[in-house]
Amino acid sequence: MRIKRLGLSRLGIGLLSITVVGTASAEGVLATEAGPPAQGATLAWQYEGEQGPSHWGTLAPTTASCEKGTHQSPINIRTASHPHGHDGMLIQYRAASGHVGTSHHTVEVDFQSGGTLELSGRSYSLKEFHFHEPSEHQLNGRIYPMEAHLVHRDESGHLVVLAILMELGTETAPLADVWERIPSGKQEEVRDLLFNPQDLLPKDLHHYAYDGSLTTPPCTEGVHWIVLKEPIHITAAHLERFVSLIGHNARPVQPLNEREVDEE
Repeated sequence: MRIKRLGLSRLGIGLLSITVVGTASAEGVLATEAGPPAQGATLAWQYEGEQGPSHWGTLAPTTASCEKGTHQSPINIRTASHPHGHDGMLIQYRAASGHVGTSHHTVEVDFQSGGTLELSGRSYSLKEFHFHEPSEHQLNGRIYPMEAHLVHRDESGHLVVLAILMELGTETAPLADVWERIPSGKQEEVRDLLFNPQDLLPKDLHHYAYDGSLTTPPCTEGVHWIVLKEPIHITAAHLERFVSLIGHNARPVQPLNEREVDEE
């Protein structure tokens, strides 16, 4: 595995008003934007048993990439070597007024316009964020208690997902507000929320980047991943609440297959 070190990124944060709407599942949103839409959004799959990750590739013709793909996510990132590079990441998120909802597989917040992430001169709009327990990505084999995925899309439909690892501790008040508004059951009503996505970000935005896939069926490839090095915090009580409502929802790590991982 080859790791490149990238130059220090710039961060810009805007404080404008946006609206968060809808409770379509995070998996459905991703599949619609990056892969065969109807099948990926409606296909029955689970995180265990006969519809679990080891069987995803045979559930339907549209999910073959889950088994046969060579650029799959998540991965275990090993941090041994440090070549140099620069991706020019610029984040400009906006304050959000909207909703928190649950689906069968996660808790999510969906955006009409959640600000942007700029990467190598291309702008990607923040569409939604959701959570996985435990973390899907690993750093040197370490599994974190939880991971947040901030999903961005450009005008051509290309996806960039910003992954934030989460460990136990005292979370920020805005993040705690998200958990307080989680509906009490799966696929229930949404809850109003005033939230700035900036509050999900750690102070240090150094990160790893690689090309991978959706981590849920149909496992479509061509997704660019940015995994932040510095974790944020979640309380044990909120982690337990997520597990009691959603269960464990992390895909096992996938082979790197000679892919390059960049480091900034």
